[in-house]
Amino acid sequence: MAKNTVTVEIKKIPVDVEIPELGYVEIADLAAQVEKEMLRVQEDEEVIDTLKQALAVALYFAAKSYLKDLKDGGKLKEEAGRLDQLISKLQNTLQADK
Repeated sequence: MAKNTVTVEIKKIPVDVEIPELGYVEIADLAAQVEKEMLRVQEDEEVIDTLKQALAVALYFAAKSYLKDLKDGGKLKEEAGRLDQLISKLQNTLQADK
């Protein structure tokens, strides 16, 4: 079985990605979204470290996915407060590391 590995660049860093359900166009689009969000974190939150940018973006997309899952499951209101606390803690941590 041949692997469907795609190479994309995020902030000039080549990344090999294999997601069986997605093709090159979809993976390239996701990489562009990640890069765009990393640039937003760099500019808006003044985070220069690309590792911290990547972690903040990973948490951002995880939170979006989590919210979508909760909304689909009807538990959005119950969990919104905990997610707001998580986001607040993340932002405070990023601010403290400046």
